[in-house]
Amino acid sequence: MLSRRRGRRTSGRVELRPHERKDYGLYAQWYADWEIWNLSSWRPGPMNREETVRLFEEREASESDRSFAIHVAQEPEPVGVIGLMNINGAKLSADLSIIIGSPEHRRNGYGSEAIAQVLDFGFDELGLERISLSAFDFNEGAIHAYEKLGFRYDGRISNAIQREDGPHDAVLMRITPSEWRALRR
Repeated sequence: MLSRRRGRRTSGRVELRPHERKDYGLYAQWYADWEIWNLSSWRPGPMNREETVRLFEEREASESDRSFAIHVAQEPEPVGVIGLMNINGAKLSADLSIIIGSPEHRRNGYGSEAIAQVLDFGFDELGLERISLSAFDFNEGAIHAYEKLGFRYDGRISNAIQREDGPHDAVLMRITPSEWRALRR
């Protein structure tokens, strides 16, 4: 499994590649971005460079995470990151995490293509039986995209985070291999 982790995965317009240390500075810019933090982070605030570098070093060393750089095919610089986190071999489950860091690459379908590749990887290669994710209730675009990919509502955490305009819920979603395969037919 470890050797598969280091390989590239290409499908359509998107290529998933192993992280390269030279890209950590770019990742640090994304993880320090207030808009990205607001839409996707459970942390109390954006991350600084040292925290971002540590996060990706830990992901690369972790046996319970599989994380990739998202590239538009043939392009040298990544446009986002995606991964399966908290992979649980006993429960055959994992949590999906994704950001498209470059604003000009958002809303172009790259995230959906990357998620499709990671779902194939998680179900077909890792043998997972459930992949879950969470999105904040105000991130309606992401929730809609996840629904189009076959994710189903799995619950809600009330008042999960505090933002400037008040508390917000986290919408919990999940997909199983049979749901994913039925959608792919």
